[in-house]
Amino acid sequence: MKFLFTIFFLLVVQETLFSAIADRKFIENTCKGTPNYDLCLSIILADPKSEKADLTGLALISVAGVEHKGDETIKQIKDMKSSRPELGPALDYCAQVYDTVVKVDVPMANNALKLGNPKFGEDGMADSAVESQACERSFKEHGMSSPMTEQNKAVENVANVARAIIRMLL
Repeated sequence: MKFLFTIFFLLVVQETLFSAIADRKFIENTCKGTPNYDLCLSIILADPKSEKADLTGLALISVAGVEHKGDETIKQIKDMKSSRPELGPALDYCAQVYDTVVKVDVPMANNALKLGNPKFGEDGMADSAVESQACERSFKEHGMSSPMTEQNKAVENVANVARAIIRMLL
């Protein structure tokens, strides 16, 4: 009896191991279709739900990454507004832009994916990338050097990864 239990246990462990390898391969293959493989892997593998996610699940995880970066950027803007008042007009514009990303673009993408209409999800992520570029341009339009270039580029990159994954669903 103990022998049968050992064999059964080994089969379960083997099945779990093969499943994890297959899931990792699926994630890697998905990320190969994005503009930034390493960023894609870091976003998706950071979420434990990725272990059992299908393509829609991976798209939702990447959209959550855009939301996270958008929230980080809003916090950065608030901190900067108090410490660098001379950037006020550009920061005010960026606050509006990122408010749109977090409150409009991300929910639109999430809802579209959950309802099986990925085209609108792709549109939301495309708009998120455009919004990050608009924030960056606002500093130049006000004759200033942007202190947010790195953060804006980070949001744009995550949005482009999410958009590429969503596009795979079309």
